[in-house]
Amino acid sequence: MTTAPPQRTLIVGGANVDVTGSCFARFIPGDSNPGLVKNSAGGVGRNIAENLQRLGTNSSLLTVLGKDIGQALILQSCTDVGIDVGAIITHPSLTTGTYMAINNQLGALLAAIADMGIIETLTPEQLALKGDYFAHADQIIIEANLPEDSIQWICSHTENKPIHADGVSATKAPRLRSVLAQLDILKVNRYEAAAILQENGDDLALAQNLHQRGVKNVLLSQGPQGVILHNQAGTWHKSAIKGDNENDTGAGDALFAGFVAARHLLSRPADQLEFAIACATFTLNSTASVNPKLGVQEIRRLFLTHFDKGAWSS
Repeated sequence: MTTAPPQRTLIVGGANVDVTGSCFARFIPGDSNPGLVKNSAGGVGRNIAENLQRLGTNSSLLTVLGKDIGQALILQSCTDVGIDVGAIITHPSLTTGTYMAINNQLGALLAAIADMGIIETLTPEQLALKGDYFAHADQIIIEANLPEDSIQWICSHTENKPIHADGVSATKAPRLRSVLAQLDILKVNRYEAAAILQENGDDLALAQNLHQRGVKNVLLSQGPQGVILHNQAGTWHKSAIKGDNENDTGAGDALFAGFVAARHLLSRPADQLEFAIACATFTLNSTASVNPKLGVQEIRRLFLTHFDKGAWSS
């Protein structure tokens, strides 16, 4: 079932400069590979905020940036699409986070280095200074780049608001372990789910076990195989939509944001899942971490023309 569209979504998480190198031909380790290098605004939290804003959800971003050129790039990327940046904190000495990726000639990630140390300064004390943003948000999105005590602070101070979380990576996902019962949506892949649960199993078993731990809606990405949604009402699976893969970076963020947005656009869980997959596919087709052409009408036109009019809430 759909719910009333939120007036304001607060996204708390990382924002960084993405430095992406894409090879023209097969990658040769230990050698200089001809290719294309691009700098763009990225970060899990920032990407989710931009995706949601482009999908019609008013978004505010709470993150921390350095006093450097990266700060200017990220702030501009947010204001260009209408994201509220009033909650962003500037650190006096640390540099803005940087994510450096190397992709092969097919757009698949070969290796990456993430310099995200600045996000560790987003402590409960810093979050408390932004109390008005938490108070006025209709829903809150967090991600596992945040310090664990900050994740716990957010969940303990926003008990009456839906909280959605992104597992980010198998290394950082366990930071969410103590707040599972407070999460409305948790987006993970199989490795992140296994790390949180400290157990192995097939994808469905992992999703079911996360739900048993208290997560209301588990969104488990299977990469090229698609995605699973599991909640109290049942389990749904949708296969990935085939398309051109220009860049892996940001597809998971688009999947998550697409599902959050779809819950207010579409009535049936299976349709919500298909909308989310379409958003991820649309991002894979772009060289940017967020496809600049993303929008509800574009997703409808390109991927969801088979939906009957009754599927949409408006």
